[in-house]
Amino acid sequence: MHASTATIYDGIAASWQASRGEARDDLGRRFREEVGEGFVADLGCGPGRYLSQLGSPVLAVDVSRSMLSLVARYGHPSAQADLESLPFAEGAFAGAFARHSYLHLPKARIAQAFAELRRVLAPGGLVLLSLVEGDYEGEALPEDDFPGRYFAFWEQRELGAALMAAGFGDIIVQRVSRSRGESDLVATARR
Repeated sequence: MHASTATIYDGIAASWQASRGEARDDLGRRFREEVGEGFVADLGCGPGRYLSQLGSPVLAVDVSRSMLSLVARYGHPSAQADLESLPFAEGAFAGAFARHSYLHLPKARIAQAFAELRRVLAPGGLVLLSLVEGDYEGEALPEDDFPGRYFAFWEQRELGAALMAAGFGDIIVQRVSRSRGESDLVATARR
């Protein structure tokens, strides 16, 4: 993750949680149904908005110690880790869920992060990523309610190509409308 963004999240964890609340969509539940009962990682879990949907067994992973302190109430194990250097064994997870996590990585570093993601998935393992659609990249996102965070937005073909270059298969990238008029890209792929 971009270093200054990790620092920001450490300082705003409680405020971020209060402003976002629990997940209002069923993305985590649909992901769990597709993965089945295997061990999954919630990569960039933040305060754990999706943990109840992801069920067990799940490992909550975030770079921010402050965010992980908020996850404890769910009773799931957690680990502090950066998406670019995951401290897990090859093939450790049946699935990896990452809601708006990889958007805090510079595009120039996404190849390494996706290689790490693929490495920690078991053969046939499923990944679900969501990113914001667009062409913005930087630390001055207009109207960001927690200014200074780094964001990289993605185009549909660009995201699919990055996943393919990392060796993923069965790639599907869909555009999903958000409440404020923007669109997310929700990608699924298999190792």
